[in-house]
Amino acid sequence: MIVSFDCYGTLVDWESGIFKSISEVLKNHGRSMERSEILKLYSKFEPEIEKVYRSYREVLRLVMERFGEYLGIELSETEKNVLVDSIGYWPIFPDTPSTLKKLKDEHGIAVISNVDDDIFNLTQNAIGVEFDYVITAQKVRAYKPSLKVFEFARKAFKISKDEWIHVGQSMYHDIIPAKKFGLKTILVKRRGFGATPEVHENADYEVDDLKGILEILERISRR
Repeated sequence: MIVSFDCYGTLVDWESGIFKSISEVLKNHGRSMERSEILKLYSKFEPEIEKVYRSYREVLRLVMERFGEYLGIELSETEKNVLVDSIGYWPIFPDTPSTLKKLKDEHGIAVISNVDDDIFNLTQNAIGVEFDYVITAQKVRAYKPSLKVFEFARKAFKISKDEWIHVGQSMYHDIIPAKKFGLKTILVKRRGFGATPEVHENADYEVDDLKGILEILERISRR
């Protein structure tokens, strides 16, 4: 069995990273916004920008430019790069390293992430667990929810869809496309929609944190 994971939002607390980075920029200009408002705008800007493939570094810069335009403020080059420069250091959810280490004892683990290779390398170092497979948007030249990403992963894994389960916290980026692709899915209910578009679908399984995945996989293996 291969267990694949979304990274930012599922393994990494990207909402805290997004909010902290953007709120610090706004503070420089004497402005402030509620966390929920920043995340809602992010959930609108990022998917629109990702419809055409460009590096994730460019995506993050364009997101910041959109914030500047929306608020009518002129951002410096440093401020435009605040998400790019910080993403590799966003906080790892506490249950991530221990759960991944336990999973590696019995399963292959993979990450499927809308990010550039070098950015993910920083995050993997912070997690401290080596993935068996790393599928990035840079490798595929496309972003989730495109099914091209999952097809690329399938060819890399060289297994049937019955031997693969996908884990994510985003309905839009992960659960809906993974189900369309024919995979079993696990929704990690980290929070509400936050920084992702609000869409609805039922995952095959739902857990409150990553530790719940271990119990689900044990049940599946006993069938």
